Amino acid sequence: MIKKYGKAALFAAIAGSCGYVSAATIAVTDAASGDNVSLEGAAAGSIALNTVVLTLGDVYQVGDRVTFTLGGSTGAKFASYAGNAPSITCTSGDFVIESPALGSPSASAEFVISGKSANVTSIGKICTFASLAVVGSSITSAGTATISSSKTQGTGADLANGATVFTVASQIAGITVLSALNGVVDYQNALGLTFASDDAGVATNLGGNGDQLTLEIASTNGMYLSTTAALSVTFTLASAAGKTFTFLDDAGNCGTSAELNRGTSSGRVGFAGGATNSLTINAACTALTYTGTTAALTGTARTISLEFGHKSGTPSTGVVIDPMVFPSMTATVTQGATTRFTSAALLPGTWTSNGSTVQIPYMPINSTEGTGKIDPVIVISNRSTATGAISAVLRDESGNTCSLTDAQLGSIAGNRTKSIGGLLRDSAAGGSCPTLNVAGGERLSITLTVTLPSGSTEVYTGYTVGNSSRVTVVNSSNGVPNP
Repeated sequence: MIKKYGKAALFAAIAGSCGYVSAATIAVTDAASGDNVSLEGAAAGSIALNTVVLTLGDVYQVGDRVTFTLGGSTGAKFASYAGNAPSITCTSGDFVIESPALGSPSASAEFVISGKSANVTSIGKICTFASLAVVGSSITSAGTATISSSKTQGTGADLANGATVFTVASQIAGITVLSALNGVVDYQNALGLTFASDDAGVATNLGGNGDQLTLEIASTNGMYLSTTAALSVTFTLASAAGKTFTFLDDAGNCGTSAELNRGTSSGRVGFAGGATNSLTINAACTALTYTGTTAALTGTARTISLEFGHKSGTPSTGVVIDPMVFPSMTATVTQGATTRFTSAALLPGTWTSNGSTVQIPYMPINSTEGTGKIDPVIVISNRSTATGAISAVLRDESGNTCSLTDAQLGSIAGNRTKSIGGLLRDSAAGGSCPTLNVAGGERLSITLTVTLPSGSTEVYTGYTVGNSSRVTVVNSSNGVPNP
């Protein structure tokens, strides 16, 4: 049986048998001209595809269709256009491609072969598509946008592998802590109601010393479609375990007050670096959530600052500030409802104190029951109105150390005395201090810290042997000077 072929089909069969048929190729130039497209700025613009050049690798007949597809990780879509809006020219006038309308943004655009002279091959034909564009608001993430071509009607696929169209990157180069919290809570002169020195911050509503936390948002300059709009910044500063921000709200009703920098509170927090700012606190007084805006990113680093302190220059009443090591946090930049950037873990800093430090140079301990049992006797006398947190560092004869926090040793209220010898013994004998062996007997050197004024704090130290006789130990608050 003899098969009959049309001239075009016969030419294609001959070309294919001779190895002339090859896959299509595609190349593109775009308005970004090699610059990264700003993820944040793209939402307000579009990226013109100056030319998309397609070299056909198969036989196309009238009615066959070519489909361009945008791929990659950016979510890019072609901007909509009316019928024949993209200008399409091929290397010979006897081969014509037209474009049906694209009614809404789409990741694919279809084009139809509308004219082809007899005996004209499409293999190797070069067609240039101009005036296509990617709608910026379709870009949802950083990454690379690609374009590919395929024959979607008629025989054969004629695939053109994806070519890079452009790359998208966040204009935010990073978020870092420019100035960490490092305040020293002043117990010597202000009963823990303010800080011992001033960070010279920018907030104007603090009467006394303040401590400032500043975040820096770095941005990249020279990106295509650099954003000119402000972006939202959010982060949550949490207190250390067992600590609070109660000093910001005298009544302790943290959850009822959305804005903390108000005139009715002794504790104050000021803002800087944002056009609008809001700071809220949870009902437990343990988490501050900042929401604000930063100016447009134009290559200049932007900063956002919080400054904590007291509204009075010489506070005498109020709630004390808790010394604490702040846990790590992250900062997030959003654009509308879309998250654009989340920082790595940031370390906000530490609030220390200049409270009363007492050196106990010698303290024997033996937790073994019996006549050889030695119990420490440590009594703290607080003659101030402040409440002080108690911590200690223990060192044995071999140089091993163990730190005990106020979570283990507790606090002492104003105008009270408190005995912590048993607490210290049990902490040293338990899992808190695995390097110390007080069951077999240890001679310890102890540094005791209480967040109270040293002038109104005294510590009695001694020990009992066999639960009976007591021996007094001299310490730096009643006889031995601090080294």
